Amino acid sequence: MRTSRPDLVLTLLVAASLAGCGGAGAETAGGGDIAVVDSVLPMPVMLDRFRAGILEPTRLASGADSRDGLVRDVVRALETADTASLARLTVGLAEWAWLYFPTSVQAHPPYELPPGLAWFQLEEGNRRAVLRALDRLGGSALEYHEHTCPRDPAAEGDNRVWTGCLVRVTRPGGEPSDLRLFSAILERDGRFAILSWTNDF
Repeated sequence: MRTSRPDLVLTLLVAASLAGCGGAGAETAGGGDIAVVDSVLPMPVMLDRFRAGILEPTRLASGADSRDGLVRDVVRALETADTASLARLTVGLAEWAWLYFPTSVQAHPPYELPPGLAWFQLEEGNRRAVLRALDRLGGSALEYHEHTCPRDPAAEGDNRVWTGCLVRVTRPGGEPSDLRLFSAILERDGRFAILSWTNDF
């Protein structure tokens, strides 16, 4: 699939977010709480309301079995403008709600961000970042060399979050350059997926 249409990219990213949510009730559960931000409620109550109707996944299914494999897949999907693969490489709604958010810094003091608001901010930021990356890199041959993550991952419960990663690629007619194609990778039980697509573009 090769396209850079914004509406299709958004549709695919949302579809990935809803993967494994359990059909009926999933959109209401994930979307309904976004408009109702009640930070007065205890976090367990907010979490229960947000996750209502969203089936709990047993593992991180998005992404790849290694960090290098994930980054290689990211580069390949960007150069071919393969939006379906970009969605598949991204942490989905059910994974975020059950596996990531409860132990993230956003769910605990001093932040305690309502999950509906936190998910909306992440999803909207990812949508914009993917569109920018596709606009700059989509359809261009990219030679992948390596990637580096200079910092140790942040430990959050069973999760590890990698940030600060740079990807060395060569574009047609250019020299190798280090690019920030994303800003965070989620690692859990030997699986790696893109958590945040914030990038240099």
